Amino acid sequence: MSKFKYKFEGIQKVKMAFKKKAQKELSLIDIEISKRKDEIRLSIDDKKKQKTEVLNKKNLKASELIFADRYEKVIDNRIEKLKDEITYLNKKRNQKLIELTQKSKESRIFEKLKEKHKVDFRKEEKKKELKEIDDVAAKKFMTKS
Repeated sequence: MSKFKYKFEGIQKVKMAFKKKAQKELSLIDIEISKRKDEIRLSIDDKKKQKTEVLNKKNLKASELIFADRYEKVIDNRIEKLKDEITYLNKKRNQKLIELTQKSKESRIFEKLKEKHKVDFRKEEKKKELKEIDDVAAKKFMTKS
């Protein structure tokens, strides 16, 4: 009995490698989104901390008030920039998700094709085996006669 050899094995391996690459890229994008969200939380906390410090001060100079206002604007700008980056990363993530879905479909198609070829191979092997058994039986019958 011969061994099953899938003729599209090389293509299937390449498709799986592309799928794994897309999965890795998707997870890296998710990590980046998570980092940006953490940065936003830290910026908001920093902004609140600065605001409470200013409000808790009894003797406040005009320059300190101006500095606090500008610092708050800088933090707001940073937060907006981070939100824009998150929006961009979400778009990129959606594209990668579509790509990954396509790669998964291709991978499943090749897996089903492999199973079909395996079933066909087994049927052919059984036919060959039955033919060999018939030939052996016919030879035995011929030698007895």
